[in-house]
Amino acid sequence: MQLERRCEKCGQMIPWGERECPACGESVRFFWSAPRNELLLLSVLLLVVVFVITSFAVTAFRAKEQALGRQWYTAGERELTAGHGKAALEDFRSALVYSPDDSRVELELARALAAAGHRSEAQVYLISLQENDPGNGMVNLELARLAADSGSVTEAVHYYQNSIYGQWDGNAGGHRRQARVELAEFLLSVGRKPEAQAELMALTADLPSDPALALQAGRLLLKTGEYENSSLLFRQALRLHPNDAQALQGLGEASFESGNYREARRYLTNAKRQGPLSTQLQSLLDSANLILEIDPLAPRLSAQERVRRSLWAFTQSMNRLRGCAEARSSSAENGQQSPELQDANERASALEPKVRQRNLARDPDLLLQVTDVAFEIEKVTERVCGEPQGSDLALLLLSRAQGRSE
Repeated sequence: MQLERRCEKCGQMIPWGERECPACGESVRFFWSAPRNELLLLSVLLLVVVFVITSFAVTAFRAKEQALGRQWYTAGERELTAGHGKAALEDFRSALVYSPDDSRVELELARALAAAGHRSEAQVYLISLQENDPGNGMVNLELARLAADSGSVTEAVHYYQNSIYGQWDGNAGGHRRQARVELAEFLLSVGRKPEAQAELMALTADLPSDPALALQAGRLLLKTGEYENSSLLFRQALRLHPNDAQALQGLGEASFESGNYREARRYLTNAKRQGPLSTQLQSLLDSANLILEIDPLAPRLSAQERVRRSLWAFTQSMNRLRGCAEARSSSAENGQQSPELQDANERASALEPKVRQRNLARDPDLLLQVTDVAFEIEKVTERVCGEPQGSDLALLLLSRAQGRSE
């Protein structure tokens, strides 16, 4: 430590502790002898320096915390996307330590909890978030999914609706469409077809020009029985993506279910050229081919072919009627026969003597009557003995298509 100081006036060294310079007699000021204002100013400067240093330290610490929180959050998102719910859960818990007031982290933690099977804990987080932000679309969607998984239909529908009409950060239209699709799928799963149909019609009213979306909506509408509207969507997908196998399959199925078997055969055959059909669709194609081969009311048939098909249909339906009656007699108490089967048998038996090739060729009204009886037998036997197979199923489907056309 330096014990001497230099005199500001003459430059000579002044021993420590002396108040005057030995050479010139100039008085020397010590720190503790400085005026009060100067001491106060120096103290303030020192405090400012300390405050600035502390502020920098706190800012740096918080920045580090935020960086760590972002790192854990990113890792959690990656794990959740990969389907690793438990790993994501730990990452988001760590992220929440560094970002305790970040609602995004709480939401992702809730999603990870649900994915890991901790549904009750996930619901606690989500309800808390929903209370703070009732219109949050994503929070309501997650609550809807939890309610749907637990079978709470009314609650699930409520949260899905909140999600559809809620607020979203970015791509609001896409998120709302996805929420509506999920709602429609859920309603179909619980047997509420008319409500699902209404949601899907609302979905298609504002559908962008996207073949994937058109296919998705078309498949769902097909499940609700909206064959005409589903066909429109499949055709839209085909216009955007010609020869798309899924669109052709959808059109084939919709045509088949609506009774247009010729179109069904055409679309399913074209779809098969793009790749193998599923077992269900191959069965539809086989049925469409069979129906078109046996239809006695098909247009542009020769008179001889129409008579041949009507005779065959009557014979086939009579065999079905007798087989169904025998099965019912053996299983019913006291051999009691079904009134419906008795009525159908009486009508067919009265007509049977007239069912001859020459009679049908001369009398178009008789030919139509024979065809109607064959179709009616197939309907009655289905109600009494269950759905048939093969040729009887083809006749039954023809009878339904005739009923729709009438």
